[in-house]
Amino acid sequence: MSSNYWNKAKKNSNFKTKRINWSQSLRSNSTSKKPVRIRKSLQYILLVKKFNNEIDYKNIKLLKAFLNKYGKIRSRRKTRLPVQVQRKISKSIRKARAFGIIPFTYDVKL
Repeated sequence: MSSNYWNKAKKNSNFKTKRINWSQSLRSNSTSKKPVRIRKSLQYILLVKKFNNEIDYKNIKLLKAFLNKYGKIRSRRKTRLPVQVQRKISKSIRKARAFGIIPFTYDVKL
């Protein structure tokens, strides 16, 4: 028997609720609200704004958010920050490393 669209629909019959009109959703009408997820690209911008756009080498909480698990600085492509802000963050991370506040690398056990 060939597998086409109609056969798949019969096998995966998730259409338990009957729709009254076409504008209704096919998904179940569950009232449980899911937690609001923030896009990864917005996450870093909001983090900088949380600290009033003050980027300092002493602010470890902010700087650690821009390091990956190996201790490397996250790229601008991942953080989606403007060039000036990314430069400030990377400079302050390097300064914190020089002062010994943040380690240069982390030991990751695989």
